[in-house]
Amino acid sequence: MSPARQVQLTLVGIFLGIFLAALDQTIVATALPRIVQDLGGVDKYAWVATSYLLASTVGVPIFGRLADLVRAKVLLFWAVLIFLAGSALSGLSPSMNALIGFRGLQGIGGGALFAVAVTTIGLLIPPRERGRIQGAFGAVFGIASIVGPWLGGVLTDHLSWRWVFYINMPVGAVALWFIARYMPASAAPSRHRFDYLGAAALVLWTVPLLLALSWGGTTYPWTSPTELGLFGLAGLGLVLFVWVETHVAEPLFDLSLFVNPIFRYASLALFFFGAAFLSAMFFLPLYLIQVKGISATSSGLTLMPLTLGAVFGSVAGGQLASRTGRYKPWMLIGNLWLLLNFLAMHYLIDLNTPLWLVLALMVSMGLGLGPSMPLYTLAVQNSVEPARMGTASSATQFFRQIGSTLGTALLGAILAASLQSAIQSHLPSGVEAGGGVSMRDPAAIERQFAESERATFEEVRRALEGDQQAIAKLKASPFFPEDFKAMLGRPVPPALRETILKRVQDALTARMEALKAEMQKALDLAIVEAIRKVYLYGAGFVLLGLLATLLIPDAELKGKAHLAPAGE
Repeated sequence: MSPARQVQLTLVGIFLGIFLAALDQTIVATALPRIVQDLGGVDKYAWVATSYLLASTVGVPIFGRLADLVRAKVLLFWAVLIFLAGSALSGLSPSMNALIGFRGLQGIGGGALFAVAVTTIGLLIPPRERGRIQGAFGAVFGIASIVGPWLGGVLTDHLSWRWVFYINMPVGAVALWFIARYMPASAAPSRHRFDYLGAAALVLWTVPLLLALSWGGTTYPWTSPTELGLFGLAGLGLVLFVWVETHVAEPLFDLSLFVNPIFRYASLALFFFGAAFLSAMFFLPLYLIQVKGISATSSGLTLMPLTLGAVFGSVAGGQLASRTGRYKPWMLIGNLWLLLNFLAMHYLIDLNTPLWLVLALMVSMGLGLGPSMPLYTLAVQNSVEPARMGTASSATQFFRQIGSTLGTALLGAILAASLQSAIQSHLPSGVEAGGGVSMRDPAAIERQFAESERATFEEVRRALEGDQQAIAKLKASPFFPEDFKAMLGRPVPPALRETILKRVQDALTARMEALKAEMQKALDLAIVEAIRKVYLYGAGFVLLGLLATLLIPDAELKGKAHLAPAGE
């Protein structure tokens, strides 16, 4: 077998493993309601996703460092095995607590897969060809995000939610076979030591930080003792981490990498683009479903145009970098295009924006988002020696993940605050936005008006019976029809009460329907204003990423592969 063919077949195994890890970030979402029905623990609903996020984020830099110390083939093999073990145990979970724990194990495997796979590609593929492969790597993520929600729903409806995890087993077995059979052996394991103290310090600051950002403004108020305590612990952990990494002989994360300007500014750019990416992906379905009326049943497909654009942009960016041997021009073009699209979303999104225009903007935005992951990783790998490839590659993913989590928290807080103020400003006169109006529960408007109609009808019944308190309340109400207020306080014969009640009920129903439409419009307008503000702040993140990119030195992609099959 030719060396080129051996590399191609190795990449099949790597991409299958990456596809599984990326798929598991989205496939579980559609199965969660059924999981809660079977296992209970609705109060732990979010932890099924949070445990995976925490474990994978922490696992990336740890396994990135291990990739510099252990044979790549052995480490990748173990990464797939850990992921499959977590998948099998998650499928067998007898309780919600067990599922959360096993999802954490699965997340460790997923983080290891991301870190080791990116490093292996950097070692296996020459720099000039690496852009093409990194572009395909980014496309795998996009395809997984499209397939995941749909496949999760199909498996849950037609087999069982447990198959959301079991489906990984046969595909993972094929990935293991390709890796074991075709991946070339690397150099002998390094004699350097692993920094266990640094790994512990990393966990000590990243886990509290991610929990604080995930819970802030939703589970706990930002100023609650829990949130402040988590941020304080994260701060202390970060100080300890920096101290450890500057005092041990062989650190987990070599801070001297920041001396390298390509690594320094690429990591900073990825941090900002991670935040921008989530603002584009996370909040847009609210507008599409609530304002544009896309069915909630199709909610898993609402982001497909953006994702397809990102897949194409990722592949195209990698191909252009490989053909020209340069990465910075394509970074800047992608950044500027993305900035223009965020601003276009801010200025063009409205109640009456045609759906075709929104979808076109989503595809266009995806074209700018696509190159963000492959080109920056490519630049970093091209600037470091093979012995630091694992640490440097995994660090880019780590900073991007931290940026995504921070961006989601900050933009989520901006969205919630904007919604609250905008709803109040658009409500009909005399109406206040109380607990009945909620972005998380659109059906609250229906319930609020149904309860209000029932309560008003009971007040009318009591008023017709002579209840002075009910009469005063109805006369003061801005919603009770004026022509009926005139008859309040006059004696009404019992025989006419039901007739009057029927007329009042019909008038109330018509009035409430009109108010409901006004309330719905107020909510839609509030969502539009909030989403536009999110995209404006998102454009700010993109601009900061663009400024960091301008500082990245340009370099030619050249050199040979560091991990080559026999015969090369």
